[in-house]
Amino acid sequence: MIVAVGTKNPNKIRAVEEAYKMFGIPAVVVPAPARPPVPPQPIGLETVVKGAVERAKAALSQIPKAEHGVGIEAGAVQAADTHLDITIAAVADREGVVTIGFGPAFQIPPPFLPHLLNGVELGALAERHYQRPSIGYREGIIGALTKRRITRKDLNLAAVAMALVPRLPYNTPLYKT
Repeated sequence: MIVAVGTKNPNKIRAVEEAYKMFGIPAVVVPAPARPPVPPQPIGLETVVKGAVERAKAALSQIPKAEHGVGIEAGAVQAADTHLDITIAAVADREGVVTIGFGPAFQIPPPFLPHLLNGVELGALAERHYQRPSIGYREGIIGALTKRRITRKDLNLAAVAMALVPRLPYNTPLYKT
């Protein structure tokens, strides 16, 4: 199966490869960079979901032989009195079916929050704070916060795996409507 992923980010590409492999789905993952119609720093659950879905659909449309398009988007959501960074993945197919999965979320450091809510990307804030260029293409802010015990790839992998759950052959009867 050819899987188009809406990014050039190696963390996201590896996460998609590993998620398909985890479930025994043979996949050749092809990058198909897609910029969704959401701000560079998505804020709000609907915006983050929209970014993932639009990336998945755009990736699928760019690679004619692909059976699936995968989009991964991270953004800020409010929960109770705090803001979390969450990773959301969407898998789209040629029949128009889109499945969605969420990865783990972590609390955004309070000093970053005012800047983030004004549109500054969390990755840029992390790069400045940790003085580590391209941190989002490496371990991500979560990697810096956890001293690499958990990385951005781990969050992406979890989200993509959850988006694949309804597509697993033994689960499809449960998800047919």
